[in-house]
Amino acid sequence: MRLFHKRTISLLIGLTALGPTLTGCGIFGTGRGRGGGSYSSNARDNYERGLAELKAKSWAEAVRYFQFTRSKFSFSKWATLAELRLADAELGREHHSEAVEAYRTFIKDHPTHEMTQNGYAAYKIGEAFYEQIPGQWFLVPPGYEKDQGPAGDALRELQGFIAEYPDSPYVPEAKKRIDKCVRRLADHELYVAHFYLNRNKPAAAIGRLEALLREYPKSSIEPKVLLLLAQTYLKQSKPMEAQKVLERLVADYPDDYHAKKAKLFLGHIARRYGT
Repeated sequence: MRLFHKRTISLLIGLTALGPTLTGCGIFGTGRGRGGGSYSSNARDNYERGLAELKAKSWAEAVRYFQFTRSKFSFSKWATLAELRLADAELGREHHSEAVEAYRTFIKDHPTHEMTQNGYAAYKIGEAFYEQIPGQWFLVPPGYEKDQGPAGDALRELQGFIAEYPDSPYVPEAKKRIDKCVRRLADHELYVAHFYLNRNKPAAAIGRLEALLREYPKSSIEPKVLLLLAQTYLKQSKPMEAQKVLERLVADYPDDYHAKKAKLFLGHIARRYGT
């Protein structure tokens, strides 16, 4: 009997010593995240803790809370929101392909959800592509000289988003990013045109400049492009084509300083060719 009591007491002492460890494993409590944050027995609490980590840019911690919410409370609305926030976390840590896939899956699986209906998930797909556009850094060639695939993808997605969700609250921000995409793509086409001009290939340059004006109308660099196109036509002995372009520049951008130069060229064409 004494031996039994001694063993029982030893067992209780051992369990007491292991208490915190067992609680952390979820036997006596809801557990703790691997990063130290405790999980709650309430779905909303876990979701909101994940949101706090997301705002703090603690991506790994946010992911743990959202994954816990999805797995432990799979039939709650918080699980659905956690699925969306997992995509946000992937975007935050610059896992762009994973983020795009997660947003597309969310839209497919939850077509009537508020965050699908208001265009949030679709807008974030465009943002994921936008963030892949090469940046500007003084030690490397300008961003417009690099591959512009991400800019084209971002433009396509953002334009598609606006077409499908014209009343979305995210439309104004999407339009700003569209303008930046257009500028980047237009800058790239202008760079290529200069590349051809520097290699004495004016016909190829004209083709790029005409394509730029056609594909990216009313871009912020259009006056510069119109003047360069007119000058290139003149070098090709095509005064009539140059005149049309210069007249368009003066009519569309009368207050731009490129228009002042255009008027000088028009005067030159009139005197030389009698037009």
